[in-house]
Order: sequence, then C-alpha cells, then structure tokens
Amino acid sequence: MAGTGKKWLVGCGVGCAVAALLAIVVTVGGGIIMTRPFSRAADTQQELSNRFGAREEFEPPLATFDRKRLKAFLAVRRELTPICAEFAAVAAKFAAVEKLDEGGEDPSAGEAIKTVLPVIGAAFGIAGKIGKHNEMRNRALLAQDMSLGEYIWYYVLVYNSWLGERPNQEFDDSEGDQDYARSERRVIRALLENHADALRDAGRDAEAELWTEAAVTVSNSASGVPFGPGGLPPAYADMLEPYRAKIEASYCAATSSFELSQIRKKGLSFHSD
Repeated sequence: MAGTGKKWLVGCGVGCAVAALLAIVVTVGGGIIMTRPFSRAADTQQELSNRFGAREEFEPPLATFDRKRLKAFLAVRRELTPICAEFAAVAAKFAAVEKLDEGGEDPSAGEAIKTVLPVIGAAFGIAGKIGKHNEMRNRALLAQDMSLGEYIWYYVLVYNSWLGERPNQEFDDSEGDQDYARSERRVIRALLENHADALRDAGRDAEAELWTEAAVTVSNSASGVPFGPGGLPPAYADMLEPYRAKIEASYCAATSSFELSQIRKKGLSFHSD
C-alpha cells in the first residue's frame, strides 16, 4: 500500500470513518463474495496439478527457450491483459489518495470523501480480483498445455533476468518489495536445479555449473533473481530479442506480486503460496 496515503487514511477523521465502514463491509459480505473467485482459482489449480504435477517438478528443455513454448507463454499473458487493466485502475485510485496527502494542505471533508470513497470499493474488491487473476491464469495455462512451473520458468527468466523488472511490485506502489519471498525462491531454485541436473546428465557439465550458480544466487541475492537483472546467458537473451516488443507489452507490474502463486483450499479456508 502507499505509505503516506495509508497514514492519511488512518490519521484524519474521515479516514477513521472509512476504516470502520470498510471493516463492516468486509465482515458482512466478504465471506460470501470473496470466496467465490478463490474457490474457482483453487479448482483450476487442482486441474493443473492433476495434469502436470507440482510447480517445482517442471524440467526445462536442454536447449534455450523453445519458440513455440515462448509463444504459448505470451498467449497466456495476452489472456491476462484485461485483469491487468483492472489492477491498474485500482492503482490509480490509491494514487489519488497519495496525491491528496502530498498536497501540503488539509483537504476539505467533501474533497476527502470524494477521493476516498472509490478507494473503499477498490480495497474491497482486491482479494476477489487476485482470485480472478489466478483463475484466468490457470485456465489460460490449461488451454496452452502449460504447467505453472513452466510459466514461472519463463516469467522469472524473461521479465526479471532479461528485462530487469523488479519482483513483487505492489499494484499501488511502483517500488514494491523488490525481492522474491522464501517460498517463491524455493520454487525458482528447484526449476534451476532441475535444468542443471538435466544438463549434467547430458554431459554438459560447464553449462550445468552455470545454472547451479544461478540457483545459489536465488537463495543468496537480495532480489532472488537468477543471474541478476540483465544477466541472462547470451544464448537465451539472443533468442528473446526478436520478441522484445511483444514481451515488454505483455508485462504487468500491477500483478507481479502474485504471478507465481497458487491458491489451494484447505478445509473451509483458502491458502496462497
């Protein structure tokens, strides 16, 4: 969330009223409304798992990126364009609160309410949108016969290692955490180690060592990005270059903090990891 904007929301009288109202809305309506998209996301995640296994079981091909699979990845990204726009709209509402806070003068009650009320609706819908994004991604993956592990392989190496995009940018904060969480690093490292093992089995020890070192980087670096931004091996980078325009257009900072996650149902609750 935007830091100073949140302080303003909590600090002024209007903000306190908004916080109280939001709590009531979430308590009364959240249980019914918010679980629906998460339930659909969990169902499609189960379909993916049944077909392909766990994320970390994906074994990348020995060669560089496969052009057909890269195109399949970009097809999935195109399917997510509408939900990206929805999150961008949410970001704009939070940015309006931030701008109001940075104005230097206390806003009038009317101005504050006019700016804050849209944020209430946006905040209420965030959880549902995350579930919707997850479901849309899963359905697109199933249509392209692509596992979540393969999707993560392309996502991290293409957007983070090649383009240099920061991981986990919050939808309302362009700075974001700028690093991958421990659970995300575990999956990324497993995929890199799978690739290194396959290369080693094929007698390509020098290449295998390169990917093993990248796996270590995931655990030890500040960001968790293999090879570091802009450090993708030349053979991989050269293969991506003809698709640069399409790849850049397909990136969505507003959804980057939950692109790698999966939603699963445990009892009566839902868990994202």
